[in-house]
Amino acid sequence: MAQDNTDQANYWNDRAGNTWAELQDRLDTLLKPLSDAGLRAANAQHGERVLDVGCGCGDTSIALAARGAIVHGVDISGPMIERARARSSEVEFILADAANFAAAQPYDLIFSRFGVMFFSDPTDAFANLHNLLNAGGRLVFVCWQPPTENPWMSVTGRAVAPFLPVTQPPPDPRDPGPFAFADADYVRTILIDSGFNNIQLDSFTATLQVGTNAEDALKLQTRVGPAARVMAELEDSARTEALDAARGALAAHQSASGVQLGAAIWIVSATAA
Repeated sequence: MAQDNTDQANYWNDRAGNTWAELQDRLDTLLKPLSDAGLRAANAQHGERVLDVGCGCGDTSIALAARGAIVHGVDISGPMIERARARSSEVEFILADAANFAAAQPYDLIFSRFGVMFFSDPTDAFANLHNLLNAGGRLVFVCWQPPTENPWMSVTGRAVAPFLPVTQPPPDPRDPGPFAFADADYVRTILIDSGFNNIQLDSFTATLQVGTNAEDALKLQTRVGPAARVMAELEDSARTEALDAARGALAAHQSASGVQLGAAIWIVSATAA
């Protein structure tokens, strides 16, 4: 039975997808240290068939193709796929849900940069990805460690939290979202249950340039970061107070080099057999 990711499709084909497409250059620059780490681990070879899952605006797909790989980039977001196609003709970009995606030929490598944490049924989705690999195929993806290990998001998140309405009951941390794969044991279980072997999770940390100053960093985080909820859910004085708190929290980390904050990811690798 095809997996239903309608909620994610609606989200990434509306404001979120358009925002990421608009900010593509800045976000690729922000995430570059993490992207590069994942690409090094993937070690794509010339002539390999590669599927880039959740390829977004195409940054990692283009990098994989530059190594001589034959790359298909798949994403559920129309605006982001459109942006990717405008950037490169060397990659075949496909608008599709990777959870249900079928290919004419198997792949040697499946890669993803922050694109696999949004499946409604991750075990089923990864079983489908497993079926897309050849017998000697491998999987490499990067996903976020917990928010506490990612100050580049949590500093602002903590600052605005007192101003936001409390969700009752609190969301399940494993619900589809950026931090759904923060628990390493949970990721291992998903991969084992979906047929993968030789599973390894390596921790990687980096410092990200969040903005040239606190105001610049806040501007970005009101679009794609923790402060986006402030813009969507608060009005008037409540919004002003929340943004002031966020600005102050970011200013505490400002230096002559701008606002630089830590990030932590898992680099996950596995084999089909």
